[in-house]
Amino acid sequence: MSDTLLPKIALAVLASLLALPATAGTVKGKVPVADAQEAERTVVYIEQLPEGSLPPPPTTPVKVSQRGARFSPAVMPVVKGSSVDFTNDDWVTHNVFSKSKVRTFDLGLYAKEQTKVVKFDQAGPVEIFCSIHPRMNAVILVLQNPYFTKPAEDGSFTLPNVPAGEWKLRVYRPGLEKEPVSVKVPAKGTIEANP
Repeated sequence: MSDTLLPKIALAVLASLLALPATAGTVKGKVPVADAQEAERTVVYIEQLPEGSLPPPPTTPVKVSQRGARFSPAVMPVVKGSSVDFTNDDWVTHNVFSKSKVRTFDLGLYAKEQTKVVKFDQAGPVEIFCSIHPRMNAVILVLQNPYFTKPAEDGSFTLPNVPAGEWKLRVYRPGLEKEPVSVKVPAKGTIEANP
């Protein structure tokens, strides 16, 4: 076989493997929630996947609004490497900050319609506050992968397109300490899990 033909064959084999459909399943279930507000503060997610299998983080920042001296949403899940837009949608000045070990920042005072963006490069919960309004608090939950969702008001959730394999399914809610549940995601189809 010629020296130039072997690399071409290897490239053709690689291209055909990449063209195969990905194997992914769906994880469905229900988590206990008391009401819609508790559901809004809850995130269900796959804890850890192999680093090499992850898509890049989104390039468009997600938004955490400041309105009525409150952050919305109160819990915002994002993929590690994502940016969060903290535009002030309120009529009053705010100063968003965090002293979290995962991401420390202080955006200083800024008025209505001013935009401040922060990038989150490390996984973990980041509690955020406003130095002017002590009741303002929220959490940016920085996750390793994009397989997460918030449950519906009744606690039901669906995680589509999760790579096939055995993973840990975890529930996050401020103040909730719960062990992860093992799930074996099929190459096709749905698995039920109630963490």
